[in-house]
Amino acid sequence: MNHFYSSKFSALWVGKTSLLGSTKKLLIPTVFLIFLTLPTMAQGPGSLFVDAGPDVTIDCDGTNGCADITASFLSTYETSSSVYTVESIPYNPPFAFNGLANPLNPNIDDAWSDVDTLPFDFCYFGNLEQQFQVGSNGVIRFDVDPNDTSNGWSFTEDLPNNSNPTLGEANVFTPGHDIDPSVSNTEEIGYEVLGTYPNRVLVVSYFEVPMFSGTCNSLLATQMVVFYEFSNVIEIYIQDKPSCPSWNDGNAALGIQNNDGNIAYVPPGRNTSDSPWTTTNEAWRFTPAGAETFSFEWVDAGGTVIGTTATINVCPDGSEVYTARVTYTNECNGDTVVLQDDVTVTSVASYSVDLGADQQLCDQADYEITAAIGGADPADATFLWSTGETTQSITVSQSNTYSVEVEIDDCIVNRDVTIEFGEDPLIELGDTITTCFEEVALLDASPSNFDPALATYQWSLNGNVLPAETSPTLLVSDFGDYSVVVTFGFCNSVDTVSVVPNEIEMSLGEDIETCFDEALILDASPSNYDPALATYEWSMNGTILPSETSPTLEVLEEGVYSVVVSIGICTAEDSVVVSPREDLVVSLGEDFKTCANEVRTISAATEETDVTYQWLVNGDTLPDETGSSIDISFASNTTGSQTVTVIISSGNCTGEDSVDISLYNIGQCLISEGLSPNGDGMNDCLDLEFISDRSGSFSLEVFNRYGASVFNQSDYLNQWCGQDKDAADLPTGTYFYVIKFSNPDVEFGDLKTGWIYLNRESN
Repeated sequence: MNHFYSSKFSALWVGKTSLLGSTKKLLIPTVFLIFLTLPTMAQGPGSLFVDAGPDVTIDCDGTNGCADITASFLSTYETSSSVYTVESIPYNPPFAFNGLANPLNPNIDDAWSDVDTLPFDFCYFGNLEQQFQVGSNGVIRFDVDPNDTSNGWSFTEDLPNNSNPTLGEANVFTPGHDIDPSVSNTEEIGYEVLGTYPNRVLVVSYFEVPMFSGTCNSLLATQMVVFYEFSNVIEIYIQDKPSCPSWNDGNAALGIQNNDGNIAYVPPGRNTSDSPWTTTNEAWRFTPAGAETFSFEWVDAGGTVIGTTATINVCPDGSEVYTARVTYTNECNGDTVVLQDDVTVTSVASYSVDLGADQQLCDQADYEITAAIGGADPADATFLWSTGETTQSITVSQSNTYSVEVEIDDCIVNRDVTIEFGEDPLIELGDTITTCFEEVALLDASPSNFDPALATYQWSLNGNVLPAETSPTLLVSDFGDYSVVVTFGFCNSVDTVSVVPNEIEMSLGEDIETCFDEALILDASPSNYDPALATYEWSMNGTILPSETSPTLEVLEEGVYSVVVSIGICTAEDSVVVSPREDLVVSLGEDFKTCANEVRTISAATEETDVTYQWLVNGDTLPDETGSSIDISFASNTTGSQTVTVIISSGNCTGEDSVDISLYNIGQCLISEGLSPNGDGMNDCLDLEFISDRSGSFSLEVFNRYGASVFNQSDYLNQWCGQDKDAADLPTGTYFYVIKFSNPDVEFGDLKTGWIYLNRESN
């Protein structure tokens, strides 16, 4: 066994913080690494230690090149559970009963010592204890009281007890009985702290203290208690415990008790009710029995943990060092101490065999194991596998531990390796899920290739593990990326699926202009959902319409209408502006002239349908005229322009147009048979405008009585006022005219001729 040597301990002090001055304190945890030199350096049976055992040499004599190594160490446990084990131990006091450094209570009976500080943290029934007092009647307490100096002696009750101050004021009874240091000059009551961190001990001893009462003063009690740092073990050693039945009935009690006096641990036959009792050379150990406060591991030379049990089997190549390492944690302050010890294991074989690390293979059909030989030629070796094969390599396809026996020069080395084959779970979460959670959304990671109950499941949302979700199915209530790790044995599979909000496809359409001539219905029904699955909230001009909860809304007035459609946790919103249409468009055409008593048809041109018509002449309604056109004529005595108006209506909308109609100045719209161009404004010119309006373009040519053309005008209206082509006045006389129409006239056809008399006053 290899050790790191120093006087007692070689310690790496990382630092230690303690807060003194109170019986219950929280300390900042620190870590200390202790390299143990010898296991015998522990300060007593309850001290921390680790021993890796003696060095080992493996002979080539059928040991197969492997050996067991075993470490011994102290196991430690929490006190917070208030559970202790009580065991009888060999009587072998680790310290002297007398000669301790701090004497107490000289020549004083029934007294508590002053409060003393415990220089290390001691955990007792889950409490951090840092102060103590020693009572002269064989008791110690951690629940100190500097004002209480009297240590009681009278009791008849068993432990635990908090009703009798004699018992209730003490924690540790070594035993507790009435002894009297005042009647002797040779007795000793004292304490001492021995050892170094982390194996300090508090030793409290009573040496040859007389029993109380004159008849019993010759009976001497010698007893000791040891409190161990870090392990929090308590040991009581009794060299002599006499009894004085004539005083206090010889009552005595041995054990430990919590501060509240309601939990105690007492060895068999050592409670008050067992009194009077006596003993010599007796020892008891009280060990915390809560959760473990240590961890153990074997580590190879490369720092790899190769085992966590005290005994492991190693197969070194040549000489290798293995380290036994124990990590102890002080439950009361969090301090951590690491102790370690080395053992060297040497194989005398001149060669090494390596099968590689154990393998856990997923979705792999087979695996080749090769016995790699180091320090020798593989050709000189013989191989015998557990499968019966004799080659250096074998291919396996079943889970098993495979071993090989290799022999070179009559030296046999055995090695084994574990190969495990597994199958990845076949899982499928499916494609991206679009939902509004209107129905239960359930993800199912149940493997299809084995019983889902045999697997474990770890679900995550957006990378955060959901610790409570360990089932093959997951009820989804939030959007995000869901992933699952499904583990079967040592194989696992991972799948991910996104759950995203579904878009509610709904539209109220474009803004609406309406005349409210028929029912206007807004429809918010989703096109990709059953409308019955949705809820609807309608608003008009920002004000909610509480009674409107249907997918459709009948609109009766203008305004801004909006709707919120909800399905599950998804919503969609849309708005539409409903406004009145601008006036309906209708046209009667251009203003025109007409002849007296000529019937003209006036038509209202509009693209509107389902409209009503109202006609007016000069503002007066024509009650019988309700069609899209009317026939109208004016008498010859009608003067001025006549206005014909039409009003079309549809719902709340209207449109109107007017046309002005005037009579031609020509009486009865006839071609005049005479002209008198004297400038009086009457019959000065040949006015044929009514023909132009009626038939379009035409020409006029005038001839004198000799047949000579004296006037010619295309696009004629009223240009001839008795002048010739040179604009000179023609003389009075009868003239012949010819009218040629570009388009046939309804009355005259293509040509009109006639005579006209020109009368000039000067002629």
